[in-house]
Amino acid sequence: MVLLASTKAKKVDHLRERRNNERQYVFDVVFGADSSQEEVYTSTTKHLVDNVMNGYNATVFAYGATGGGKTYTMVGTRDNPGIMVRALNDLFEAAGESNRKVR
Repeated sequence: MVLLASTKAKKVDHLRERRNNERQYVFDVVFGADSSQEEVYTSTTKHLVDNVMNGYNATVFAYGATGGGKTYTMVGTRDNPGIMVRALNDLFEAAGESNRKVR
């Protein structure tokens, strides 16, 4: 969890004096700049493939600032595929296994 607290303004604002200036942000996983595509996929999405094969729905949503790396994380490159490509590969592999049934 990251807790951001703003300092009180010098000017008295009676309309906002009871307003909480703290903001909380909670993250399930945080990755550094040196994290690999495989690490991100394994930690966030890989477990969803089995759930989908068992009939559940799953969604992976990328949110962030422009230029933050969402497209690279989701799609990747030919040599370093992202979450979508890895998930589809795992889904097709699981569907092709003889002992698995797609519901």
